[in-house]
Amino acid sequence: MASCASDMTMAIWDRMPNGQWRRSAHWKCHGGAVWRVIWAHAEFGQIVATCSYDRTIVVWEEQIVRSDKDLKPKESQWIRRTIIGDHRTDVTDICFSPRHLGLMMASCNALGAVRIYEAPDIVDASRWNLIHELQAFHTRCGCVAWSLSRMHRPLIAVGSDEKKAEGTERLVIYENVDGLRKWQRIHTFKFDLPCPVTDLKFSPIAMVDCHQIAIAAGDIHVYNLKVARHAILEEDGAENPIQLADYQNVKVALLGDQRKAWRIRYNLMGSVISSTSHDGTLRSWKSLFVNQWVKLSEMNVDDYVPSPDDVRAIIASKSHKSRSENHPTQLDRVYS
Repeated sequence: MASCASDMTMAIWDRMPNGQWRRSAHWKCHGGAVWRVIWAHAEFGQIVATCSYDRTIVVWEEQIVRSDKDLKPKESQWIRRTIIGDHRTDVTDICFSPRHLGLMMASCNALGAVRIYEAPDIVDASRWNLIHELQAFHTRCGCVAWSLSRMHRPLIAVGSDEKKAEGTERLVIYENVDGLRKWQRIHTFKFDLPCPVTDLKFSPIAMVDCHQIAIAAGDIHVYNLKVARHAILEEDGAENPIQLADYQNVKVALLGDQRKAWRIRYNLMGSVISSTSHDGTLRSWKSLFVNQWVKLSEMNVDDYVPSPDDVRAIIASKSHKSRSENHPTQLDRVYS
């Protein structure tokens, strides 16, 4: 597990066989508060990326140091592969693309711009090319997400957490049109969101005729983005590569979170949505039937009482912190 903080640091945590979590690496990774840390798909190796208030994106990769005498792996090291520093303001969110699109990454910043990067060689995480730049808003962008479906054209959704933005100007969605080789904004979507968008996620389960997206805007808003495939088919039944698909958004659920939702996640099956809230509460909802969601659980961090084993583990980890942490090798490679 990876975590980041406003003290300019990030940490890597390993789950031990006894269920405890040990911090295996901790280091200063930016010159400002770190807003987000994300993992790339395991197919591309152990790669994480961070974005920060210091206007940069940093890509890190784990390397296992092996001994010459034996084949047993030693402690791992996290190496800084590259720094992407072409944003003019702080980078508020980043998101890796699904693996079937290759090693790509979308980012958004406080000026409302979305930038999409691609690694031309998936085994070399040190080189990234800027391939698209989109102006989603004229206000602050707060979150960005890729659609995960293989059956439909890729989508990128961008949310604004600007409090002064209008309800219909807090979410925009782009579609990738292969024939035009660019991302086109879909103007048919109309979302009336009462609060700033703090997070959004596409469902990992692909549906035949739609995408599903969950939006944290005070409460959790769940929409189906229906695709009318007949609108992009030619007479012979083939898909027109330069025509935008016809979409329609249908609201399927409103999951109450007392207007405090902060971060949201789907489970791997797309049947459970979990959210963290400003009040320190973790809430989960489960899908029972089509468009029917019920609250599954609600937990608060104040209700957690550590066991004696947990207390001993925390004390032991603090006393041995300097010996158990590995600091990454710093490489001076800057993206330009």
